[in-house]
Amino acid sequence: MSQEILLKCIAVAAVSSLSFTLFAQEGGLAPGRLDIGTATGAGDVKLTEEGQVLPGDLSNSLPDSLGRPAKDPDDPSLQMLDQLPDSVANLKPAQRIEITRLLREAATYIQGIRLQEGLDRLIQIEAITPDLFQTYNLRGAIHTKLRDFDKARAEFKKALSLQPGLMEAQFNLAELDFVEKKFARSESAFRQLKTDNPELRLETLKLIDYKLYISLLMQSQSKGDAKHRAAMAMLDSFDYLDDFPLHYYGKAVKAFQEDDKEEAEEWMASARRIYDKPTQTIYIDALIEMGWVDSL
Repeated sequence: MSQEILLKCIAVAAVSSLSFTLFAQEGGLAPGRLDIGTATGAGDVKLTEEGQVLPGDLSNSLPDSLGRPAKDPDDPSLQMLDQLPDSVANLKPAQRIEITRLLREAATYIQGIRLQEGLDRLIQIEAITPDLFQTYNLRGAIHTKLRDFDKARAEFKKALSLQPGLMEAQFNLAELDFVEKKFARSESAFRQLKTDNPELRLETLKLIDYKLYISLLMQSQSKGDAKHRAAMAMLDSFDYLDDFPLHYYGKAVKAFQEDDKEEAEEWMASARRIYDKPTQTIYIDALIEMGWVDSL
């Protein structure tokens, strides 16, 4: 999972993939679950264009109207233009289309750990307009992958200052606390994220619950204390029939935390038999960050 990356404008190395990626599946299968008799769904899964990555997730922060005319004048995406900086809203249509293309390319490159190419796209955007909140959120994603957390936090906070309430930046700030093992802070941040965003996409909500569960469990000092009871209550709520593998990876986390690696691996093996690989990746990433798993 970790690899050395040389980035011209950021003199930091040693990257790690963090749990920022959300995948969606095309076709009749439920999200993430494999039909009986299906060997794997990974080959049929693609990164969605409109909701691909939490750092700079374009589903909420990039309205269609930035690059394409809205079909309905009352379309909320058209109304979101009022929230964009004047430097963007007043650009020519061709420039707005170019920004849309560059943002999507940057997000895809960053997700693929092609950080220099992602940064190049952000630099091109900044040459057109310097005040687009998505560019700061994506810069924060680059610094996070390079494990320069102080710079990443500054970029995410800048994105929030330009777009108050931006869920993607809020998630990323909570994720930084999680990655730095500041579990009391990550618990508080993930709880606040759920409170501030009552209509989260299901994939995002499941991921937040997973991180919240781990944050609680890692604060527990002994079985039966308040944090442990809260974590176990969450674990009991994770349904083994769910379209997302919280139940299985939640059980694996508990086993790892209790130093029972064999049981943890059995739960992960069960998850592999039921869910496609992309759906599991964001859950495994958390285990890698905790030092329990070496790589995907």
